[in-house]
Amino acid sequence: MPRWLRVIRGMIGTGLTFAAGVGIVGSMASVLPWLLPGGYSGREILELVVKSSLWAFPIGVAFSGALAITTRGLPFDKLSLPRFAALGAGGGLLLFGLLAISAWQAWSVSTAIANATILVLLGGGSAAATLALARRARPALKSGDESCGPGEG
Repeated sequence: MPRWLRVIRGMIGTGLTFAAGVGIVGSMASVLPWLLPGGYSGREILELVVKSSLWAFPIGVAFSGALAITTRGLPFDKLSLPRFAALGAGGGLLLFGLLAISAWQAWSVSTAIANATILVLLGGGSAAATLALARRARPALKSGDESCGPGEG
């Protein structure tokens, strides 16, 4: 399989992983406000979790593309957590920039700052969690399995 096709497959897979991870974490975090008296309704919480997961997908795709370009096949052992988090935060910032182009007139300054903060934290946190998960999965490889770096599929 050509390298560019493996990279695209990896980008889509990373976007789906970000979306699933954000959905799971968001669901677990939303239990408390749902249980509190006068808290959010189940429908509002479900809507927030789904929207967060949808925004996490393009952040994951952008993060994965930047990772494939900058690492060029380095193994996960050689990649640092701050670098991963910075690339993920960059993906969130890129998405914010694209959204701000079309929504800038509709946002107040405080809304724009809140959106930027949420997307950057979403990207950085998801990227750091992805590296932690990848490092944890590494010992599951047996001696005959092929070990791939992030840019290799």
